[in-house]
Amino acid sequence: MAIAWEVGAVTTKEVVARLARARAYNTIQTTLDRLVGKALLRRDKRSHSFVYAPLVTRAAYHHGLIAALVGELLPSERAPVLAAFVDLAADADLENLDRLEALIAAKRKRARSGK
Repeated sequence: MAIAWEVGAVTTKEVVARLARARAYNTIQTTLDRLVGKALLRRDKRSHSFVYAPLVTRAAYHHGLIAALVGELLPSERAPVLAAFVDLAADADLENLDRLEALIAAKRKRARSGK
C-alpha cells in the first residue's frame, strides 16, 4: 500500500522493483490481488499488465484501522487504552503531545459550536 500511495498507480513489476528486499513476483501479485479483494486497491487492465491504484487514502486507511482497534477496546478499557496511546505518541516524538493537545482543543471547539 505504501508504494501505491506514493506512486499512485503501479504494476506488479514496479512494486517488485521498489521493494527494499527481494520478493517473488507471484507473491507480490497475490498480495496486490488480496488488497483488491479488500477494496483497498482497484485493478485496471492496461495492455498485458494490471495496474493497481489506491481506493483509499493513507489517512482514511489509518483512521479506519485505529477506529476498528480502539472501538473494540474503548467501551470497557478506556483509561489504559488512552494512556497507552499517549505514551506511544510521546515515545515516538514529544511534539506529538503538542499535536494531540491541539487536536483535542479543535475537537472540543467544534463540539461546543455544534459542528
